[in-house]
Amino acid sequence: MAQPAPPVPRPADCPPRGTPLLRVSVSDPDVRVLPPVSAEQLRRLADVQEDHEQVAGQILHHLGLTMSRVEWRSEITVRSQGLPNGPVCGVPSEVRLSLVHAEHSIRLAREIPRGGCLAREVLAHERRHAEVNRRTLRQAADALRAVARSWAARAEAQAPNAAAAAQLLQDDLTAAVEPVLAMLRDARQFGHDEIDTPEEYRRLGRVCPADQRRLSRSLGDG
Repeated sequence: MAQPAPPVPRPADCPPRGTPLLRVSVSDPDVRVLPPVSAEQLRRLADVQEDHEQVAGQILHHLGLTMSRVEWRSEITVRSQGLPNGPVCGVPSEVRLSLVHAEHSIRLAREIPRGGCLAREVLAHERRHAEVNRRTLRQAADALRAVARSWAARAEAQAPNAAAAAQLLQDDLTAAVEPVLAMLRDARQFGHDEIDTPEEYRRLGRVCPADQRRLSRSLGDG
């Protein structure tokens, strides 16, 4: 005679939710202008960045590159209740999120005459890319705050123990945040594309003719 299946544990009652405390911070230091490297090194850096799907300004004839890497971090304090041996229900009581510009830098090619007209023009171009990065980061922080507030108001997790409930909540928060990060990537790409127009490339190819001639000799084009 078949043994009856063990009873399914009744879900645990969730603790009083209250209003979760939400903290969202942004770390966005000024963009760093790093020492110049060769145009060939810039090309390789751009290739690595693209392979890793980092958000950055487009390379301009391998003369300038803006590199950016954004990380997000989270900490959740969970309130749980249930039987000593489970199950338990966990809800977030505090959510702390941060967006961090872990890398934000500009490099120019060392073949550009140092301190001259063309160096200033290329640097100004790259700074426009950096401003896109900073502006979209602030916009993402606002969107992240709204998403996290909505998530914390409804999130709960049934699990065998408190640690498992906390992990489920962390996974659920990660899924809720991903559309904000996708929006950040798309907004940055759109902003960079608006800067890197054919007209802008033509303009930068015409300015500072004396420096352009020196550059051409340094690159072996003339």
